[in-house]
Amino acid sequence: MKSVHFKILFAICVALFAFFPLTDSDIWWHLASARDFLENGLAQKDPFCWTPSKSPWINVHLFFQLTLYGVFHVAGAWGLVAFKAVLWGVVALLWLLPMKRKICPVHFAIGIAFAFLFRYGFECRPILATLLFLGVFWNLLPHLEKNISVKWVFSAVSMLAVEWMWVRTQGLFPLGFVLAFFAIAFSFPKLSASVKVGNGIFFALLLLTPLAHEQGMLLWNYPIELLNRLIGGTPSSQIFSQQIAENRAPTTLLLTGENTVAMIALLFGIVISALAILRYRRLAEPFRVAWLVVGIFLAATAERNLTLFFFPFTAMVLMHSGMLLDLRRWIYKNVSISKEKFAKALQIFTVLLLTFVVGTFARSLPAYFEKGTFKAISEERIPVAAVKFMGEHPMPKDSKLFNDDRSGGYLEWALPNVKTFADGRFILKDSSFLANYLNFAENPEDFFAFADSNLVFRALLPIRYIPLWIPLANALEKNTDWTCIYQDESYAIWDKLRK
Repeated sequence: MKSVHFKILFAICVALFAFFPLTDSDIWWHLASARDFLENGLAQKDPFCWTPSKSPWINVHLFFQLTLYGVFHVAGAWGLVAFKAVLWGVVALLWLLPMKRKICPVHFAIGIAFAFLFRYGFECRPILATLLFLGVFWNLLPHLEKNISVKWVFSAVSMLAVEWMWVRTQGLFPLGFVLAFFAIAFSFPKLSASVKVGNGIFFALLLLTPLAHEQGMLLWNYPIELLNRLIGGTPSSQIFSQQIAENRAPTTLLLTGENTVAMIALLFGIVISALAILRYRRLAEPFRVAWLVVGIFLAATAERNLTLFFFPFTAMVLMHSGMLLDLRRWIYKNVSISKEKFAKALQIFTVLLLTFVVGTFARSLPAYFEKGTFKAISEERIPVAAVKFMGEHPMPKDSKLFNDDRSGGYLEWALPNVKTFADGRFILKDSSFLANYLNFAENPEDFFAFADSNLVFRALLPIRYIPLWIPLANALEKNTDWTCIYQDESYAIWDKLRK
């Protein structure tokens, strides 16, 4: 099979693996934000929470939100599932396209296995847009290493346009600056004077793209807060990186027994990448190797960055046969086996690995269906039924709601007149809010005092899949001032009795 066929097949497999119900709760506050923008324009203050938020509100995800809103308006939740699956397939293809070397079937099978293990990272989140835009840069940046031509101009203009969209799509838009800097810096000494000047102008314009938007300087500064969240430079970022599950490092998740198989695969992939960089760094364009190092750093820092590592890992390591050739030489030298038998063993391994992945994937599909209908929304993770109950049994106007952050987004979308306690936009909150929020889970009695002083008369909490809130749920159940008015397998609602 030709290399291009392997690449297309790999992209199709990634798209299939990404075709699962919507599990990420943030998508709903993204949809609510798009609706609020269309009705009221660009908000300067948080329009959703009754608790304090930083101001002005910088909605860096606006273009992503409007895109999702358009898809949802036309095709509903099922359309969003299909949309994100197709885009993840496109992302996979973009990252593999520049790799010219022949793809080994064994490496292809390993790549498919990694994609399957990481499949739940293929969610409908803004990181999807970042990987898409990075994929465009990944393909176009080599054109800047050539003479000024129509192709050079087209590539530069295209990347500037992509960066402009990226600034209002996801807060990781500076990754475009970083990747472009690597490509320009590593090739700079060998370029002609005219290309050096052209690349310098291009990079300067790239850095200035945030200023082409309203709130330009605020947008430019926004990623600094994201970086701060990664390195834990302030009290709020330390809480965010250590206590919020998806922002914890793979090693931390392994120690707590969370997402174990995927985290082991991630750490294994990081080790393979490190070995490949040390052994084969001269066999690829330097900026691609440098970007794999960035991917390793990001993935080692937080689970949410898994996909930022996976695609350069697949492109740079699994598509290069050097490590397999080294393994063959070692086996020929140390093990008594003929080349024919070794080749046969590799074929059997490839078939078994692909069979295992396909079989396991096929067995997982029935969980996505209910009475023969595809479940576009994971109601185990999203409080669909509980929020419907709240809509039918509204709170008194003078009362407030307490909810966990994962419920907040769907509440804001389904019940726009209800102000939430929190949602997934923790970047808007300070360290004292985060500390108090997490303290309620560990010390429920503090929650009851907070509720009394803030007119909180209703609480919506997960009772199954989010262990963090089980202690508070148990405390609410035992407290005679609160009564459970709704409960299903995943969520429960309590009302405080009015005296």
